[in-house]
Amino acid sequence: MIKDKKAKRSSHPVMFFIYMSILLILISGIANALNFQVTYDKLTTIAGEVETTTVAVNSLLSLDGLKFLITSAYDNLISFVPFGALLIAAIAFGIALKSGFLKTLSNKLTKKIPKFLIVFLYSLLCIVLSIDENVGYVLLLPFGAVLFMSMNRNPLGGLALGFASIASGHGAGLFINSLDYNLSSYTEASAKLLDTEYTVSQSSNLIFVIVAALLIASICTFITEKIVSRKLGRNNIDEDDELMLDEKDEKKGLIGVLIATIIFLIPIILMIIPSSKDGFIGLLLDKSQDTYPKMLFSSDALLMTNLVGIISMLFAVQGFVFGVITGTIKRIRDMVNFSTDYLKSIGGIFVLVFFAAQLCAILKESNLGVVVTGTLSNLIAASDFSFIPLILLVLVVTMLANILTPAPVAKWSIMAPNIMTSVMKANITPEFAQLVFRAGDSITNCITPLFSYFVIFIGFIEVYTKNKNDFSIRNCYRLILPYFAVIAGMWIFMIVCWYIIGLPIGPGIYPTV
Repeated sequence: MIKDKKAKRSSHPVMFFIYMSILLILISGIANALNFQVTYDKLTTIAGEVETTTVAVNSLLSLDGLKFLITSAYDNLISFVPFGALLIAAIAFGIALKSGFLKTLSNKLTKKIPKFLIVFLYSLLCIVLSIDENVGYVLLLPFGAVLFMSMNRNPLGGLALGFASIASGHGAGLFINSLDYNLSSYTEASAKLLDTEYTVSQSSNLIFVIVAALLIASICTFITEKIVSRKLGRNNIDEDDELMLDEKDEKKGLIGVLIATIIFLIPIILMIIPSSKDGFIGLLLDKSQDTYPKMLFSSDALLMTNLVGIISMLFAVQGFVFGVITGTIKRIRDMVNFSTDYLKSIGGIFVLVFFAAQLCAILKESNLGVVVTGTLSNLIAASDFSFIPLILLVLVVTMLANILTPAPVAKWSIMAPNIMTSVMKANITPEFAQLVFRAGDSITNCITPLFSYFVIFIGFIEVYTKNKNDFSIRNCYRLILPYFAVIAGMWIFMIVCWYIIGLPIGPGIYPTV
């Protein structure tokens, strides 16, 4: 952990979430007393219907607010998406870890592949799998810690690298994903308010986001190798249950895992093949959609709604097969014990999750995020900016709005109508405006405590911090800030240069008309 002389006097991060909750409650009361509200145009459906909406801040210092605080704690936890995802993933990850599979796999990879390339590929994988935040944060983060320990590096470096890659690279990627599908629908509907014939392709940002993904992975690799890993030093975590496996057994186990993985993936592949008939083929697709990307990435597609479960099941199968072949699993009870032991080791995360869930619920109930986002959106519509000043205004407004409203689609449904009115009049294409929004949304993901997956990151930091007195919010931020600063500069530089040069951002799509 990065040394901090004041860390020993810092309160536990649980208190940070409690203080933030109290602060939001007080702000909601003051804002309500001052009649803080906003009127804005919002897209109510992706079909392009717009309605003028007025939203006021709800006071949680009122009787109704007090009733909410007293009665909703259980519901807040159960509806908090990372809670269920983490629980499911932990059961499977424990089997894969304790059986020796993940450690053996990591050791083999780090012996045969240069360390800097391992770091780059891991970062790129995190960016690609950010299409489903559950998979990235609950499975790839702990895997990053295991990977770094296999390189005799501090596992905190793997956690920081993984979190920065997933959070700051959420708007990037190597192929069309659910974010393209969701955002482009609102972008097209908003553009049609001015041009009824305008259409937006899901691939409209593809060229830019591919370049961004490769650059972010490269930047994260450089920061990890030159700054973070050097400050953190070597691995300092003692592994209690060190497994001594024969090299031949390890090889047999990995071959068995490869065969099991192929067998596991065959039905999954069949279930994502388009078919006009209802049946096993195409089961995981949303067949109500008219194109394959929409079928695959629709919010109603079974693949996307169950991706964390599918990958967790794969981890469990891999761990089971490896354990049976190498002898680390001799009976079903061993698998249960592996999951139980791992859950015990990460139990502190669930305490943090409880208080983070209450914080996010308080924010939602207060309407503060919606009111601030709507106000900032109106600021764009009221501005007379054009060209680069307008682009930077949209970027900064999105960054600020994302601190209180991290959900990209909910935010875009509020901001898109006002942004499209301004950018299209300034001869900027709606697709480029969408791209600017994606950049701003990604930049501040890794620093807002109101982002629901932020608590997963700091929870794993506690798990892999040897001296618990060093575990503080301050040190968590010190791990992530180098990534935030450089990646933010990269997003801004890319957007400005792309606009000035006029490079295509997607097939046949340019920044200006």
